[in-house]
Amino acid sequence: MKTEVSVIGPGNWGSSLIAALRQAEISVPEVVTEKRRNGAIALAKARLDAQILWLAVPDSAISNVAAAIVQRQHMQGQTLRGQIVVHSSGALTVASLEAASKAGAAVAAVHPAMSFPTRRTVDVRGVLFGVEAQPAIRRKLYGLIRRIGGSPFAIQAAKKALYHAAGTLASPLLVSELSAAMATARLAGLSSDEARQWVEMLAQATLRNVFERGETKSFSGPFARGDTDTIRLHLQALDEHPIVAGIYRSLARYAIETLPVERRQELRSLFE
Repeated sequence: MKTEVSVIGPGNWGSSLIAALRQAEISVPEVVTEKRRNGAIALAKARLDAQILWLAVPDSAISNVAAAIVQRQHMQGQTLRGQIVVHSSGALTVASLEAASKAGAAVAAVHPAMSFPTRRTVDVRGVLFGVEAQPAIRRKLYGLIRRIGGSPFAIQAAKKALYHAAGTLASPLLVSELSAAMATARLAGLSSDEARQWVEMLAQATLRNVFERGETKSFSGPFARGDTDTIRLHLQALDEHPIVAGIYRSLARYAIETLPVERRQELRSLFE
């Protein structure tokens, strides 16, 4: 059977998904924009007859959109038997597609481990995709993911919140940490351009080292040396900036407990 994928929700991720499917010459018979009517989601005029219905909507909308799909099919005298309904949340399990499952659909979650900050399409070739699905459906989705150039792997429903927390630390909260570093550089008197260039140089070198050499061989600076006097100066200077100080303290505590540091107990005492 020819694979057909209809996409519901052509937003940031949906736009890249549609582009990837079409580039791989996978049929996209329908792109559906969910509309709200009297506070409820309506899928007006949607056929919803593709083999795979892929929901590229925000996490908060998944359950409601799944219910709206079931309602739309019921109005047309149809069920979802023989179809696969997929969402792309990294945090929510397939339980959020319960309505579709009860209507006869096979359900799955396929999460791209990539950042999609705008509707400008992102090339997904080489991107890792976490897949939560029953084995038979998982095999089919693995094949689809490989066709668009992705690399699939299985994720456990019970651990999805931790999986997604890891992704949040690796991307949006990494942006937050870098933003805090640039803000601190500006507080030190650097111009905005100087702060960006300075942090960029350090961060890019550090990321390269971590992924080429590993965390322990990339860790340097006052914590690695156990330089308590310098770190105490940092803490004193940051006292006037409590939000940045909180970020510094949290990251410092993690470093003290998990990375190679000198004078570990003395460092711990600084943060008690």
